[in-house]
Amino acid sequence: MLPNGKKIAAGITLFNPEIERLKENITATLCQVEHLYLVDNNSNNTAGIKVDYSLDERVTVISNDENSGVAAALNQMCNAAAADGYRWILTLDQDSLPETDIIEKYLPFTENEEVALITPKFDDDNEPDMISSAKEEPFTFIERCNTSASLVRLSVFGKVGGFDEKMFIDCVDFDYCTTLLENGYKILRVNDAVLHHRLGEASEVKFFIPIGRLFGIKKLQKSFFTYNHSPLRTYYYARNIRYYAYKHKDFIDLKTEKRVYIKWLVLKLGFEKQKFQKLKAILKGKKDAKKMINDYLK
Repeated sequence: MLPNGKKIAAGITLFNPEIERLKENITATLCQVEHLYLVDNNSNNTAGIKVDYSLDERVTVISNDENSGVAAALNQMCNAAAADGYRWILTLDQDSLPETDIIEKYLPFTENEEVALITPKFDDDNEPDMISSAKEEPFTFIERCNTSASLVRLSVFGKVGGFDEKMFIDCVDFDYCTTLLENGYKILRVNDAVLHHRLGEASEVKFFIPIGRLFGIKKLQKSFFTYNHSPLRTYYYARNIRYYAYKHKDFIDLKTEKRVYIKWLVLKLGFEKQKFQKLKAILKGKKDAKKMINDYLK
């Protein structure tokens, strides 16, 4: 039992992970929680991991016969933890590396019953300057966050229906966060808690800086980053962001969402490789989003 009687578990979604990075993740996590759930989406390289941890009573391995997607894996670990009596679960990606005091930093904020999700600041290994060194307030209420290293209140997870498995991957986190806000709950970011994370293979884009300076546009006078995800991931984002926007159209700022999407589109098609394949993926995603929306309305 952790301090204050807070029963806290953790869960990691696996799909063909980088084994050494995963082991670092497991080691950093197990020293902070009472139990760890590893949900394996039919990886082809995790047999050794399963053997290594099979005798550890603190670890449960859930093996899927197919890649059921991130949303389904999140639901599996959350449901398993809730059934085992845990109140909170720290959800992690396989390539994330939480600091060894992240739970300690989260604990003071678990008493607030309005808070359904607690999250850290992100330090992307590909963007060494992502974390600001400026002094901040201890916490900030935010509107959405990544699921990786988020502490999920399991009682609320059960009430709002969990993660939307139709989305498979991408925007799953945005969707869950918005659902929480729609139901009157809060998302809290602990500003001195940090997660070391890898968001794809980031590339720095400085193309717009001289344009911003020439026309005095401050928003363009900085570097942008594009993450070089595969055409398949491009498809899922293009599909799911439209489904997400429709699903929450009465709650979110659609103009802001549109601006974010256009920025993503410009960076994706202007500054990444495989432009033609990604354009095809985006057009297919747009088409398939209509079907998802129609199914949602039924």
